[in-house]
Amino acid sequence: MRQLLQNGTLFRMAVAVAFSAMASVTAAAEPLVKLSNGESITQDDFSVYLERRVDLRASGRNIWGVQTTLREMALVRALMLEGAAIGVPRDEGRGELRFDDVYAQAVYTKLAPACKPPADEAESRKYFEEHPRAFRVPAMARLSRIILPASEVVEGEPATAWLLKEVQAVATGKSTFEEVAKQAEGIYKLDPQGDLGWITLFEEDASVLRVLATAKEGEMVGPLREGDFAYLFKVNEKREAQQLTWEAAAVSVPTRAVTFCRQEASRKIREDLFKKYGVELDGAAIRALFAKQSAAK
Repeated sequence: MRQLLQNGTLFRMAVAVAFSAMASVTAAAEPLVKLSNGESITQDDFSVYLERRVDLRASGRNIWGVQTTLREMALVRALMLEGAAIGVPRDEGRGELRFDDVYAQAVYTKLAPACKPPADEAESRKYFEEHPRAFRVPAMARLSRIILPASEVVEGEPATAWLLKEVQAVATGKSTFEEVAKQAEGIYKLDPQGDLGWITLFEEDASVLRVLATAKEGEMVGPLREGDFAYLFKVNEKREAQQLTWEAAAVSVPTRAVTFCRQEASRKIREDLFKKYGVELDGAAIRALFAKQSAAK
């Protein structure tokens, strides 16, 4: 199931300490995800799922990781409901699993189209001309980031106003981005501050990434308000997006055609099932987990 949700992941950080902290938060039965059939996914469900999915335990450290994992859980449930609706049998002994990744993958395989490479050079050239998105290499940037809850008051000022003041300080040489990030780390610890490494800037994804895709190397971007958080970014290095020419892409057309087909199929199946089964993530409930966790420290 991991392969279904690899694209569009925003700042998924690997820090493995939050699972135990998440498990200690009260109100574990509060719905984090709701489906139109009356089902919900709670913190208890999340914790149990992570006990089985060791590869996902690090995702509990930040809100984006939790949201990504909850979307994966919701996709598993939607695939299971769809499997029951179209008569895909389940293996004996797995009937008690509410989030059965193996069964969900079997259902996904039934729903997904066959993705075959072009048969020859003529078909490859035709595919290249008809699917330009498959041959666009997205921008990448090595980013540094400062993140603060928008409701936070820092030195007597709202977080966004404080960040704006710090932008001016960095721009005039009175401070450095790293110094500001260190100060922010003392205020908000639930997400990494400072260097994030190289990030792929998918232009069709979240608005923050779209903004960063237009920024130049060396620029600061922000403060930006996204949901309940204020951000400030610095583009340390950047590789601009490029559209591959036929000469550059010709050899890789078969591989890119299959990969692009699978990515588009994954996106469409997820969108269709989420719409059919009314999947809704409760952003406020998810953020409340982190607020309670922070208050307990």
